[in-house]
Amino acid sequence: MDNFVIAPNITEKTILVVDDSNITRNLIEKVYQDQYKVLMASNGREAIDIVDTMPEGVIVAILLDLNMPDLDGFAVLDHFKEKKLFDKIPVSIITGDSSRATISRVMSYDIVDVLIKPFSSFDIEKIVSKMIKQYS
Repeated sequence: MDNFVIAPNITEKTILVVDDSNITRNLIEKVYQDQYKVLMASNGREAIDIVDTMPEGVIVAILLDLNMPDLDGFAVLDHFKEKKLFDKIPVSIITGDSSRATISRVMSYDIVDVLIKPFSSFDIEKIVSKMIKQYS
């Protein structure tokens, strides 16, 4: 919970990175630090708290890992489905699990895309650009 902030007063366009890996969170923050506010959560519970407290329209993209402590990415996806948030906030999955079962399960949600780890900053830029264009 080192970089975790619940920030309901943020009004600038924000990317939420949900991953228990500091390396992944820091890479994405470095790519976008000059363009967007980057909020980070290290588990699904933190992500849900952030999403539920942010004003609508502020979060322009969520990059969500699946395997995390406390609440995993599937719990976040279930929360989005239950609250009908997929129409408001684009979500893409970043995961190290490329098994057919996992990809099939994740594609049953209304997500934008799946990015398999390891990935480059170029891959991140491509997927975030896709999310932002799709929801603009």
